[in-house]
Amino acid sequence: MIYKLSNDAGKDEIEQEFGIPFRYPKLYRPNPIINGFHEINLSVVTMEEPKRISLAIWGLMPQDFKEDWHIFQDNTNTLNVKIEELEDIDWMQESFKERRCLIIVTGFFTHLLENGNTCSFYIHQANNKPFYLAGTYNRLNDGFLCAALLVDKTDTFLTKYHNISNLCPVIIPKPMAMDWLNEDASLSSLEEMVKQPKQLELKAKRLSNAYFLQNMTNDTQKFPLILESQD
Repeated sequence: MIYKLSNDAGKDEIEQEFGIPFRYPKLYRPNPIINGFHEINLSVVTMEEPKRISLAIWGLMPQDFKEDWHIFQDNTNTLNVKIEELEDIDWMQESFKERRCLIIVTGFFTHLLENGNTCSFYIHQANNKPFYLAGTYNRLNDGFLCAALLVDKTDTFLTKYHNISNLCPVIIPKPMAMDWLNEDASLSSLEEMVKQPKQLELKAKRLSNAYFLQNMTNDTQKFPLILESQD
């Protein structure tokens, strides 16, 4: 599973890359480490507003949920969801059919078990530009959005850097973004995007063990503890 993402791109860089503006531009802040175990926002593009970038709390909750984020996440972890859950769990089914989203990131973190130790990697586009991950969302009773990251089995590239689990984010290339958000998309076409994703050119950077202990507060501190880039 993936519980840490990164989005350290500036507002202007994101808007230029995807050609759409933020709905609330003054609320956006770059974040080198988005820790899903905290109540934290993701930048998302939703089916209901495909021409704006919105903010959503990371962690899917039922539509019109009234209680606190922590209460729900203490009972079930919905930072990551699999397509099988979206198809089989009643309250998630409507979300997948009617409220899919694209999650904007500049990368995500993976973990490899090696010789009895774990090492961490930062996975990013070779051109270092932001990109989309597949997600689904709901709207809470107070009007805020909440979202989950869609995960599926790792591909050949990611398997080299992630064996703590066999699940990684589903990448949606920019040319396929509107296909994912299309309200008329068939279940079979959505399943194909998840099961046979069109991968971007990715690179991996190995991190020091102390990396996640750093209190990262702004993008000027980006990855001071990277050890080496991987081929």
